[in-house]
Amino acid sequence: MSDNRTVRIKIHGREYTIKSAQDPQVTKEYAEYIDRKMREISHKSGSFDTNTVTVLTLLQITHELFSMRKNVDRQGLDYNERMAKIIEKLDKMTGKGGVQTTLVD
Repeated sequence: MSDNRTVRIKIHGREYTIKSAQDPQVTKEYAEYIDRKMREISHKSGSFDTNTVTVLTLLQITHELFSMRKNVDRQGLDYNERMAKIIEKLDKMTGKGGVQTTLVD
């Protein structure tokens, strides 16, 4: 059974009715973002051709996505490097065999 819900969105002057399992409010936020980008690109490029504006918008959003992914990957590497250094320091402080402990009865 599908939980798809119908939602009406408006992008670049055209209305669309779509079905999605996504929360309708989230779908509307996505549509608003796309619409805003298309208007920005149409204004900057001076083009009113929908196909041209759509392709330029897709390229811009894809560029943003890949840049964010690269940033996340880089941050993940930085995090892993920092964790490795912390572990190395802890190993030096406690000896390579782990934390030195003695049980007290």
